[in-house]
Amino acid sequence: MKTIVILFAFLSASVVLNAQTPISITSVNMPVINDDVLYSSANLNSIGDYTVTGANYLWDFSTLDSTGQDSRKFQPSLQTPYGFYFFPPKYGEKILDSFPIPSGLGFSVKNIYSFYKKNGTISFNSEGLGLTMNGIPVGATYSDEDELYTFPLDYTDRDSTTFKLSTPSNTMIPFSYKKQGYRITQADGWGTIITPYGTAPCLRVVTTQYSIDTITIAALPAPFNKLGFPNYMRSYQWLTLGEKIPYLEVSGNVVGGNFTPTQARYRDILRHFVGIKEEQNELTFSVFPNPSCSELTILLSQHELPVMSEITDLQGKIIKTQQLEGNRSIINTHLLNVSNIAAGMYFLNLTTNTGKQSIKISIQ
Repeated sequence: MKTIVILFAFLSASVVLNAQTPISITSVNMPVINDDVLYSSANLNSIGDYTVTGANYLWDFSTLDSTGQDSRKFQPSLQTPYGFYFFPPKYGEKILDSFPIPSGLGFSVKNIYSFYKKNGTISFNSEGLGLTMNGIPVGATYSDEDELYTFPLDYTDRDSTTFKLSTPSNTMIPFSYKKQGYRITQADGWGTIITPYGTAPCLRVVTTQYSIDTITIAALPAPFNKLGFPNYMRSYQWLTLGEKIPYLEVSGNVVGGNFTPTQARYRDILRHFVGIKEEQNELTFSVFPNPSCSELTILLSQHELPVMSEITDLQGKIIKTQQLEGNRSIINTHLLNVSNIAAGMYFLNLTTNTGKQSIKISIQ
């Protein structure tokens, strides 16, 4: 009799599992003002295959290795430096402390915020960026809003939306920034996700931004004052009903149709890390153009000498090492010739006396 009861319970659980239906994401599942949601960053090597998907699929990411924690804080717009540009009910999230700008240009970009708004029950929109340039708060706003999600968001849904963003034209602002493009968002799977945080029903969503970004620097003469570059970004997200941010998000760059993950983070509880070796400080820099066929321009956030560069292939084999010399035209800028390197994907590793950092580059 006991065996029959156990068998019946097992069969009942199997029926419930197989009868699971896909969840539907709506505006109530998005973050709201004053939400403060904790997440862990994950070692990219611990993720496994994040591209697989399907209906009633089980994604097991239980072996994710946390490298640190932070939280996403959604502040009322009037409690940010950019309330003049973004009135309630818009709210902001600080995404960067600073952006690397050569000191020779005479300006800085700090306190970078992204702003959001729920468009009723229809969509969740990006409303713009807040940047502080030389101490002046500046808002980059959309003339064509970027709809991050449209609702209800269900399995097999696919949306394509356009957007256009720019900073205001003002002689007091040292540079202008424009972004224009489109976003494709597709719900390509549903099922259950497992992470160190827990287990939950989820909807898997892939969103890709295709944009052309243009920076015009007032201090430089034309035509050297304008820089335009493609900015293609993709994010794999596992959305759930109660967590406000993705249960897991793997994001990165798309170059030549190939996706390169640069960040992974997942919803988590507060954890205490014991015995972790303190790492050397990260060096803040940016590289353009990327991809390149001849020469890379490297912008450091501050004056750093010496600067050692190393290019390795994706397996870690060293392709080129070189100590960089500063560009005499623009302070904190360094040039690196890559014309003699075969086309492909590589890592560029920079090391100075104060820090180190790596970035993935494409050579065409």
